[in-house]
Amino acid sequence: MHLYLTALNPTDAVLEGFLPAADALGLPATVLTDRPGEWPADVPVRRCAVRDPAAIVAATTAESPAALLSNSDHLQEATAVAADKLGLPGKDPEAARRCKDKAAMRRALAAAGLDPVRAITLDPGATPAVPADLFPAVLKPRGGVASEDAYLVTDRRELAAQVTAIRRRRPEVVLIVEEYLAGELRTYDTLGDSGSLTVLGGWRTGLGAPPTFTEVSLDWAPPPPAHDARLRALLDALGVGFGACHTEYVVRRTESG
Repeated sequence: MHLYLTALNPTDAVLEGFLPAADALGLPATVLTDRPGEWPADVPVRRCAVRDPAAIVAATTAESPAALLSNSDHLQEATAVAADKLGLPGKDPEAARRCKDKAAMRRALAAAGLDPVRAITLDPGATPAVPADLFPAVLKPRGGVASEDAYLVTDRRELAAQVTAIRRRRPEVVLIVEEYLAGELRTYDTLGDSGSLTVLGGWRTGLGAPPTFTEVSLDWAPPPPAHDARLRALLDALGVGFGACHTEYVVRRTESG
């Protein structure tokens, strides 16, 4: 049995979590990465174009894989496609794509009649055309991760300035502008197999001052039962099931409190 992990740069989660755990179980593991020179010399790595599912499949031919894993948000879809080609249990590749593509995620939830959020896609080079009543809004890459290049913008002037700044660094990126959801930010962390979804817990997240969304604190706060049914419905609409999933959601106050 041989385990493979797709990764970009080395992280504590891999070096101090996955690899020691695999070793404790007596399972040999190899990291597939397109940045082998960045990894410690004692880590078994193999050069691989990890954004390409065919390359991932080819890189596992030396030892028959028992499992193919990734904790990288950037590589979920490619890893899911490769796992499917290898006949291994894995995430639904379409669900992985849908969760990474913020515009596709919003469309899927709206189509299911759940959590409608206004959102507008900005293709590379396009002039932002956003109605005034959408502000305040959040600007971010359509396929972004975490809070990278995510900004709160309060009017068209701020939007234009941030779009210009992002495109100066990343001219090819597709952006999305969506309505800002004010409220308490929490997480919903789950682990699923092919038949069930288990809630591991969650965090209450504190953010720094706008316009960025920098996490400054995390307090363990498992989601209350009142949130569970709604969150499961949202994940079902996106096709989330197999594997680990880290969901961020906002608890908004209503007029009734």
